[in-house]
Parts: sequence; structure tokens; C-alpha cells
Amino acid sequence: MTYSKHQLAIDTLFLSDIHLGTISCHAETLLEFLHMVHCRRVILVGDIVDLWSIKAKRRGLCDAQLQVVKKLLAMAREGIEIVYVMGNHDAGFRKILADYPFDYGITNIKLCNQHVHQTRQGKRFIVVHGDQFDNQVRCPQLLSSLADSIYSGLLLVNRWWNRRRTHRGEHYFSLAKAVKSRSTRALRYIHDYQLAAADYAARKHFDGIICGHIHVPAMLEIDDVSYLNTGDWQDSCTAIVEHLNGELELLEVPAWLRSRNAEKLLPQVVA
Repeated sequence: MTYSKHQLAIDTLFLSDIHLGTISCHAETLLEFLHMVHCRRVILVGDIVDLWSIKAKRRGLCDAQLQVVKKLLAMAREGIEIVYVMGNHDAGFRKILADYPFDYGITNIKLCNQHVHQTRQGKRFIVVHGDQFDNQVRCPQLLSSLADSIYSGLLLVNRWWNRRRTHRGEHYFSLAKAVKSRSTRALRYIHDYQLAAADYAARKHFDGIICGHIHVPAMLEIDDVSYLNTGDWQDSCTAIVEHLNGELELLEVPAWLRSRNAEKLLPQVVA
């Protein structure tokens, strides 16, 4: 199979915290990215569908979000392996597993609470959403409903503000990231979460852990354990990709898309 130089040919794509069903979800950007990716496997690392928001707001998915779902289902029908590791915002799906544990029961889609991934370089990673580490961090109040409401409001302001930046030809800027980076309490929570996740992987004798949940993308080495966080699609719009040589990369998708679109505009050089 041949690929355009503007497409991304990889082994595995890791996505988390898309939060389909919320108005802060960047579904359009994700859909554009999915159309440019060719891979063997997609691992969804939880909070893909935000059942909390859908229930609270009594609102379904917008057209772009429905197109994301259709694209993932189409990829599964094409033979791409889809592994759906459930998170806390889509925990309702965990009840399905309790009543009927199945393996690839829906068109090449696997539902699970955790997944073991081995890269082409032979490294073993435990893949979990990460909400199970909440009771081990020092700032549980950050996960309260009040903090969640404040964060949701900040994401809405962030989306509106960046639309204005886009119209002015300016690149995306994360207000949420700026606020978190200036909060000592938030930084402590993030640090404790990363340590708890890495410790879990070490105790289970894995080379590393791939998770989401806290909406902070990262690739770190913590005491000889690889900690990878996929980020989210309400703010950072990031993904973890495993390349065909087995190397892992944290990809900032909007920047990647801009570079590819810029390449398309370059004149063709004729020898």
C-alpha cells in the first residue's frame, strides 16, 4: 500500500479524553486528523464519549462528533483493530462488560478496562484511563464538581477566544494550560498523579504506562518507567503515536496539521 507524503503511516494511534457530547470537544480537528492517518490499531484510552455531559445537558452529539464516531466504525470495518479502554466519563460502558464480557464482539472493537500493548521494539505498556489513581493523589478537591465546573467554563472561554485568534491568523493558545501552569495546587496534583501511575506500572512489571484522564499530555521517564499521557481533545488536541519502527511520539495534532497543509501549498518541483 502506498501513502501520500501528507498522510501519517503509523503502527498504533492512542487517543483519550475526546469527550464527545460536550461543546468544548474539537471534533472537527480530530476528524481531519483521522482522515490523514493510516494505522494498524487505534487504542482509545477512555472518556471518548462523555456520558456525564450527555445525561446532564440532555444533548446528543453534534454532526462533527457523529462523523468522528462513524469514522472510527469505518476504520474497524476496514480491518483496523479498535481497543476501547473505558474511563470515568464513559464508565456506563463498564456495566456492559459486567453483564457481558466480550472480546471483539462488535465489528473488530474490543471493550476493556485495561489493555496490555507491546510495541514493535518489544516494550510492554499497561494502558488504562487513569481515574483509578484519583484516590492516591494529594489534591482530590481538584476533582470536585466545583472544580470540574470551573474547568468546563474555562474551556468554553478558551474555545471562543481561540476562534477570534484564528480569524486574526494567530495560532491556538491554551488558556487552560496557562492557568494550570500557574497553580501550585494543580502542579502538585499533576506531579502526584504521574508518580502514582508510574508506580503502578513498576509494581506490575511493565516498561511503562499509557493513560489520560488529567488532560495534561506528557512523555516522561520516572524511575526507569515510561510515563505517557495522551492529553485530551477539549484543549490540547494531542495524541500518542507508535511509528512503524516502534518509537513512540507525543504529537501536537494542530501543529502537525498546519505543517502538512503548508506542504500542500508548496509548488511542485519538476526535475
